[in-house]
Amino acid sequence: MKSIKTLACMLLFALPAFICAPARGHSTLPTNPLDTLYPPLNFQGTTIETTAYLQWQKPQKPDGTTPAGLVGYYLYREGILISYINNPDSLFYYDFSLWYGTYSYTLTANYDLTYYGSPGQFGTSLPAGPVIIDLYCSCPLPFFETWDQGTFAFRNWTFVPNQSNWNIRVTEGNPPPSAVFNGSPSLQNYDIKLKAMVLDSRPWVCANMYLDFDYQLTDISAGGTELLTAGYFNDSGWHPVYEIPNQGNTGWVHKKIDFSAAMGPGIQIGFKVSGVNSLNIEKWAIDNINLYPVCKGPTACSHTQNGKVVHLSWQKPDCDSVQEVVGYNIYRSQWTPDLFSKLNASPVITLEYFDNLPPNDTCSIYYYFITAIHYDLLSNTFLCEAPCDTMLVNLSAGIEALSNNGIRVFPNPATDLLTVQSSTDLESAELINITGQIVFEVTTGMKKEFSIPLSAIPSGIYIIRIINRTGTILKKITVVH
Repeated sequence: MKSIKTLACMLLFALPAFICAPARGHSTLPTNPLDTLYPPLNFQGTTIETTAYLQWQKPQKPDGTTPAGLVGYYLYREGILISYINNPDSLFYYDFSLWYGTYSYTLTANYDLTYYGSPGQFGTSLPAGPVIIDLYCSCPLPFFETWDQGTFAFRNWTFVPNQSNWNIRVTEGNPPPSAVFNGSPSLQNYDIKLKAMVLDSRPWVCANMYLDFDYQLTDISAGGTELLTAGYFNDSGWHPVYEIPNQGNTGWVHKKIDFSAAMGPGIQIGFKVSGVNSLNIEKWAIDNINLYPVCKGPTACSHTQNGKVVHLSWQKPDCDSVQEVVGYNIYRSQWTPDLFSKLNASPVITLEYFDNLPPNDTCSIYYYFITAIHYDLLSNTFLCEAPCDTMLVNLSAGIEALSNNGIRVFPNPATDLLTVQSSTDLESAELINITGQIVFEVTTGMKKEFSIPLSAIPSGIYIIRIINRTGTILKKITVVH
């Protein structure tokens, strides 16, 4: 016959929630092994930026009442105790400043076993959970910090190892306020880091990243022994990117740093102050922090022209663009390089495009650029359009039907005078700017040569339209002063 002890153990595992291992140092052996220690109900969680928010309900007996002896809850992350909630009525918990990743939480109810015949002893229920939290930071790029809130808490700035001489000064900045590290009181052989919230750069798989910030140094020794370093934190620790030594006073200095090395699933902007003796400086000040991605555009953009047809071609961005670039847009402007219109109704998914120019146009200058359309494949949302360099197409140069007919225009580029020579009599000429305006015109009186004075003509690109007995000739010329 099985022993009573063996039978009790079988009953223990048959019940839905029973006495189990307590927190360290507590006994869980009750007088009556059939007394059930019910676990918390409806244990669940969600994320708020870099924080896991966990909530639950009190344990309940089958009749809907709270079990006797409930005194609190033990919360575990990845099987490690992170908190004891010493109040049976506290039904939530914030787990702050988590790193990017997946976390598993369990929760047990803690009971005073006095109510179960074991005075002075405590027992814990079977665990509720696990609750799985996928922390993909909800703090997207770009990231801005101008300190306008007057607090380090607004962007969850924290300090390693402590805040020490850092503060917010509402009367100083570019413009005020700004974050300031004071040299006084004295710190010897110090190393203090200031870091922001965890940011999510996962969507930007085909981009470069940049950090802009302003800094100011009020120096004392100018010895180069005290340093301000910009860098970042990830799950492998601190990574310096740009270092500034104390080598004399500065006004407000703007820095733009390539921060692409920080690209990853979870990063934190950081600034480190370090040195031999902080009294060598009066203060470092930091303002206008901006971390932002710049998507990569198409490469090898080029064009060819055959009469009124412009053939545009390009290559994919120099990254794994198949994952993110969903197509391309084509933009064109006539005469001026700043009034562009999109030509395609839907994204172009090939690497070429044919543009048919207006049939009656014989002299315009056209500008083109092509953009890569980037999408966040995780959320299927638009990220950005990234362009290639602007291309210029001189329509008149590509229309073969209009030959030179013995006409020479020189010099090109021109500075003072532009001279036109012809083997046949010239009737008239017009100089046209890129907006289509006639800036100079002349009737030659059937001469074979004339000159246009350029002193009053602004530098730029122009079309000269020349009329002689054989027709109209168009040439592109450049004026340079």
